[in-house]
Amino acid sequence: MRPNKLLAAAALGGAALISAGTLSHASARQLRVSRHQVRLLGKGQVRVVQLSDLHLGRSTRDAMLRQALKAVRDSRPDLIVMTGDYLNHSLRFMSDLDRFLADLGCGSGCPCVAILGNHDYWSGADAIRLTLERHGVHVLRNSHLVLRTGGQTLTVVGVDDGRTRRADVERAFSGVSEPEHALVITHFPTTAKAIVARGGRLVLAGHTHGGQLGVPRVAPAVARLVGTRYLSGWYSIGPGRIYVSPGVGSSFLFRMGRLAAPEVAVLDLI
Repeated sequence: MRPNKLLAAAALGGAALISAGTLSHASARQLRVSRHQVRLLGKGQVRVVQLSDLHLGRSTRDAMLRQALKAVRDSRPDLIVMTGDYLNHSLRFMSDLDRFLADLGCGSGCPCVAILGNHDYWSGADAIRLTLERHGVHVLRNSHLVLRTGGQTLTVVGVDDGRTRRADVERAFSGVSEPEHALVITHFPTTAKAIVARGGRLVLAGHTHGGQLGVPRVAPAVARLVGTRYLSGWYSIGPGRIYVSPGVGSSFLFRMGRLAAPEVAVLDLI
């Protein structure tokens, strides 16, 4: 980043902290459930719940995880997708991931599909993958899976983490006959441009936490300066769309602001 951009980002970041201090902490303590209806299949309906950025460890409260589990159960999904960053900085809290996945019940309930995020690679990707798979989660690393769920056939494409330069969009879509009807999951939102160019039309991502300090107008401005175009919510990319979830957990001790409010996303694909 050029020095003038770095100074501008620092100034805006300071403004964000000052502004965030005037906001209620309620949005950071109460998980929201966002609901969306998306045209993708052309017939029938599949209800998908997206869980992202758990960041299990000291920075994510147990109460927030309990809220997330309840939101998933109450939504009665046909499919759960998990878009990366399960642990925060190390494998130290792997037992927390074990407990969370046991409570989620992927092995005995609806199918669960996951991809890995940058924090997973920094913490220990192979160990995290094995833990997910032991609990019945399908982990996609530049690959795809065809599922029968909700009375429909759905192709899920998983593009690996672009933040750590592991995304291979061409490999992920290899063998996918109708990419425009596939649900694509990835961790790093910037990868969505290449996904849409390959034929994907619906992308779910995480990574950003809505800016973590999600002050309206300020957080998006800081994000643009550091090269993050897709911060929180829906964006159009040519003929495709991406939904960026702020996720559940935190990479440091708190969140502030409406954009960064923790969430579980429920998407009815029709």
